[in-house]
Order: sequence, then structure tokens, then C-alpha cells
Amino acid sequence: MSQEVLTLEPKEDVFTLLCVRADGVASVVDLVASADLPAVRRRATALLREHASCDVVEVWRDGALIEQLDRA
Repeated sequence: MSQEVLTLEPKEDVFTLLCVRADGVASVVDLVASADLPAVRRRATALLREHASCDVVEVWRDGALIEQLDRA
């Protein structure tokens, strides 16, 4: 009996966006699957508009902080 092995190669990265309040608490978490970093930045900017408690959005990928976007 032979076994067929299926190998999947991801076409997109998964980014974790954390909306962080002034006290350091992440009040909102959003996962974004995308290969397009500018699209991820647009989503982070939208989170700042949508959530008044959010002072900074941290963009994470593979356990590493990629960048931070703030209201300024």
C-alpha cells in the first residue's frame, strides 16, 4: 500500500495586528493573511480609525515585530 504525501507551500504570510492601548494592553487582535505588506499596513491604519482605544498597532509576523503604526 503506498501513501500519497501532500505538501502545501503557503502563498501568503499571516500577520498578527495588535491594537495596543496607552496602558500596554492589547485590546484588539486581528489576523491578516496576505503576501502584500502595503495591504497589511492599510488594515492596521483602518484598525486605528475603527478602535478609539487603540493608540498603536503592532504588526507581527513569525514572532517578530515588523513595525508599529501610531495615531500621529
